Amino acid sequence: MTGQDFERSIVHAFNNYASNYDTKLIAYRHLQTRYQPQLFDVLVDSEDRSFYFAIECKSIDPKTVNSIYFKQHFSTVKGVHQLERENNWLSLSGRHGLLLVELRATEGKRTTCFCVPFGFCIACFQGGDVGLTFNTLIKFPRCVKSAGKYNFDDVFMYELHEYLGVCHETIP
Repeated sequence: MTGQDFERSIVHAFNNYASNYDTKLIAYRHLQTRYQPQLFDVLVDSEDRSFYFAIECKSIDPKTVNSIYFKQHFSTVKGVHQLERENNWLSLSGRHGLLLVELRATEGKRTTCFCVPFGFCIACFQGGDVGLTFNTLIKFPRCVKSAGKYNFDDVFMYELHEYLGVCHETIP
């Protein structure tokens, strides 16, 4: 699965969650314009601030690397790292930031995405870490791909909001 396929599957997962759980939100891909650095791959809009997300998507083949590396998997434009650009944008927009890392299926394992709060990513980056190991990723909320798609449910959303520190009264 390419990165764009992963982005589309995340958009569908959020929009399906909205219709299945009667939640007012809309997810869409944040399209990249030529010659401009992209800020986040997927945006989720909602009048409910707990669903106001900016999502960076990374699809990784775990057979080739054992971490998501800040230098290898993220861009630097005019000396400014992608995580710094996105962190600044989050500060201005008021959105909750997420890094969704898809570990594509390997022998005996299913494709899974892990939802890492952006604050954790930026703290690791600014702390001098070279990336996030897969052992670190598995500590965060995850969704296993089933029947070719990701299905977000209330349990997943509750866990995600818990990691983000969002008030639970706003979760259906």
